[in-house]
Amino acid sequence: MTMTIHYIRTGQTFKSSTQSRNKFTSFHKTELNLILSVYAQKVSQGHWKDYAIDHGKYTAVFSIYRSTFENAFLRIIKNKNKGKRITFTLIDFNNKKIKISENLSDITRYLKVSVKRIA
Repeated sequence: MTMTIHYIRTGQTFKSSTQSRNKFTSFHKTELNLILSVYAQKVSQGHWKDYAIDHGKYTAVFSIYRSTFENAFLRIIKNKNKGKRITFTLIDFNNKKIKISENLSDITRYLKVSVKRIA
């Protein structure tokens, strides 16, 4: 099994200071644990093959790939609104919003249950 890294933005570096960490949105450790537990289950079932994580000023994106050479099959987007409210959105390969929630556990639960529809 080989690991491929997809660079979404090139030339972008992040400093480790507290000030620069506040300038972009990222997934917390507990959020990544939730996502990666579902991801590992789907990989072991042979449905998914690869992933990529991207960080922006107001969004963080966890992209899921069925093949290393395809576009993202699914994306989980963490959106930090100006009012500090955070929402999570599950988007398919056609940019169709499948599910929107303020709780990431709703999104991961949907991914676990909906194996037949989005595998």
